Amino acid sequence: MGSALDRDEVRLAQDLERTGMSKPAAIIAIVMATRMHARPESELVEILRQYGGLESSIEVRQGIRELLARKWLVQIESYGSTLTQQAPDLRDLIGAELADPLLPDKLSLMRVKLEPSVRLLGPMSDTNVYHTFLDLLRSAEQEICLPMLATPPYDVIVRILRERAEAGVRIRILLAAPEIVAKWRGEPMREKAIERVQQWRALFRDRRSVTIRMCRTEADMELATCVSVDGILVRLDIYDPYQQRSLSGVMIEVASPTGLTPNVVRIFGRLFNTAWDRSSRFGRLARTTSFLGRWWKVWLAVMTLAAAFLPISVPHWSEILIGISCGVGAPVIIDELPNTYRMIRKRRTT
Repeated sequence: MGSALDRDEVRLAQDLERTGMSKPAAIIAIVMATRMHARPESELVEILRQYGGLESSIEVRQGIRELLARKWLVQIESYGSTLTQQAPDLRDLIGAELADPLLPDKLSLMRVKLEPSVRLLGPMSDTNVYHTFLDLLRSAEQEICLPMLATPPYDVIVRILRERAEAGVRIRILLAAPEIVAKWRGEPMREKAIERVQQWRALFRDRRSVTIRMCRTEADMELATCVSVDGILVRLDIYDPYQQRSLSGVMIEVASPTGLTPNVVRIFGRLFNTAWDRSSRFGRLARTTSFLGRWWKVWLAVMTLAAAFLPISVPHWSEILIGISCGVGAPVIIDELPNTYRMIRKRRTT
């Protein structure tokens, strides 16, 4: 599927075509004005062919030649390569061609809308990072995902989360097990971690749309202090969780432009959901339920294998159930072998 041009871009390309410019050249001119590709010509041709109306490589090359002759495109030398790119005044040239003095500014705004929504917010200790985090929580409409190591339930954060929960926003809070906190931050933090888990639970016990779980896997807690809102925006705290405190990190924000979901947003969502699925619920039987839930296929295989040896007068009873047991259990064993191997190696090295 070709890359999408928005309605304004398509309209401008059509306007250029009506001035006598070929259709490929008109589309390329608008694409270069808003997307600003700069590549060797052979690479540029393949990039442009992803846009609707530019599927033919021959027509794309002809369009490039036409724009080079008009001096709407230029070629420059960079690190031993010849790059084809837009002329510095391309937007002005398009505006003059269409007799619209406001068009260059409109094209600049289109460019701003298309730029990647990635921001470096600065050190975690910066007040701007904190205040914009609060604003981000307030903006949530569907879901908030909060993995935290041993963060206290600060009043202002709790107040915002309760307000959003009351508005129907689903909130998932993933807290580190005290043993992980003690291992990463020192044994004195164990009691604080236990206390903070209890505080978080008590503060949201009356909010059905808020779910709190405990994470017992170190690798999953590498997400601590990051956050996802509505599945379209993530904030990533960049630091070494095994050696540094989260406040030593630098925060970056990745938002999803309209109709797009950046890979980082998808990756965070997948990692958080995996961590969430293997985390523990709270309650007397929570750990047992979680354990049984995770290994239900193994229990099913064991019970099926045991049933195979019951004296049932059914032809091929044992063979059938043994086959079912192997079919259920074998994939689990194969999937868990790498994790078991890593666990054994880790214990040997520690």
